[in-house]
Amino acid sequence: MDDAIAEHVAVERLSEWTFQSKRLAERMGNTLPIAFGGYAIALAVNAAANTVPDGFHLYSAMGNYLGPASIAEKMTLTVFPSRSTKTFQTRRVQVTQKFGDGSKTRLCMEVLIDFHRAEPALLEFSAPPTMKYSHWKDCLPMEELEKQLVAAGKIEEAEVKAFNKVFGLGLRLFHNRYCPESIAGQTLLGLGKNVQTTQEHLPITAKTSCQWLQARYPVHKESDHIAGLAFIMDAFISFLPLVHNHMFLDDAAACSSLDFSLRVFVPNVNINNWILRECLTHVGAHGRTYSEARVWDENGNMVASMTQQSILRPHKAKTNKL
Repeated sequence: MDDAIAEHVAVERLSEWTFQSKRLAERMGNTLPIAFGGYAIALAVNAAANTVPDGFHLYSAMGNYLGPASIAEKMTLTVFPSRSTKTFQTRRVQVTQKFGDGSKTRLCMEVLIDFHRAEPALLEFSAPPTMKYSHWKDCLPMEELEKQLVAAGKIEEAEVKAFNKVFGLGLRLFHNRYCPESIAGQTLLGLGKNVQTTQEHLPITAKTSCQWLQARYPVHKESDHIAGLAFIMDAFISFLPLVHNHMFLDDAAACSSLDFSLRVFVPNVNINNWILRECLTHVGAHGRTYSEARVWDENGNMVASMTQQSILRPHKAKTNKL
């Protein structure tokens, strides 16, 4: 299916250590011809996963965005084997694209990816979300949430249309159900700048946005599950501080991820099932922010986390203190 997440993160092998994305990336959260950053992470993870022996599972992917990726060219993934032992497999992946007349390439991302052979646990524990959120069965599908916000006068119809255009990619690939306790759900990801949320009494570092997610179409391969997870984990972390401060993308001169650290805590990720994704921000200073997304399965087990530092520049002659 064209809009299956597995199709969007698919790679084809060009040589033993070189891969290429099977399709062009798309934009999300940006009106410029720039690819959603989750593509580069997901493709790098998928390429690396295709070079490790069976029985090894992703547990971390840490890297830097070195430049925006274009939606007009496919991405090339060059894998370098850094470590291969009985317990660990480590790969360094460079994500590049051709530009200009195609005779030159530019480096978009470099990421270090680790795999681990699952071992018996000495201790088993998992931190819960910061608050109790509604179950996905009690959360509105995105279409119904939008209608509710419009009917309540919190969001304009034109804003909903703009939202679906800018963030349509994520809505096509995943079922999205924002928890009613979530700031992003109450303001439609910050579009309702004047909406008074249920978290107004909290400092910005304690505010949260949370949603339930599920792949719209079945995913079968382990490498596609982890690549799909990496893809959606990247979503809107960079502008989360804006959402939690009654602001939106138009309030910043620049807002984009600089680096990321994805950590996976289970050997078998399954995005065919509903997962709960909670986001919060920790630091904002000196033109940068530091924020985090964490994911749990329906049984309350933390599946993964992703932290990012992002650039957040004010418009000229305009400074906002968070």
